[in-house]
Amino acid sequence: MASEKMRYTNPSAGILILTRKLDGQKQVLLQQRGQTEMLANKWDCISGHVEAQETVRQAMVREVYEELGVYIQADDLAFVGLTHLRLDDETTYYNIYLTTDRFVGTPQIMETDKHDDLKWVNLTDLPTMANEIVQNRYEAIQHLGQPPFYSEEGFT
Repeated sequence: MASEKMRYTNPSAGILILTRKLDGQKQVLLQQRGQTEMLANKWDCISGHVEAQETVRQAMVREVYEELGVYIQADDLAFVGLTHLRLDDETTYYNIYLTTDRFVGTPQIMETDKHDDLKWVNLTDLPTMANEIVQNRYEAIQHLGQPPFYSEEGFT
């Protein structure tokens, strides 16, 4: 009997803030979620669940290739921060934010069933999109270049 893959056995996700410089402006890559179960139609960073046998850095290397078709190196990832979320009365979850500006390839939507659009946004233009971006991702992007942060959501 094949065992069904259990979700949330490792209650954490890696969130990658992929950046680049273009014409002297720092930009972040955002992808728009489609009609997904979670965060439908929101602009988001590259993200994915950390599987049971991988580190968050390994998860990001895998997810970036799966979602964008580009390659990154785990050693190039820098820690940005961590958000501890309370999803419901029985579940807490950890979002671990990493960043890099080093990648090989041209980002493109690889999971067309999950994402509708992809675009580079100047950091200076992000405030105009604040209501369209997943809130904790927006807040994490604001911490680029600052000491790492820790935040909590959903707790009283």
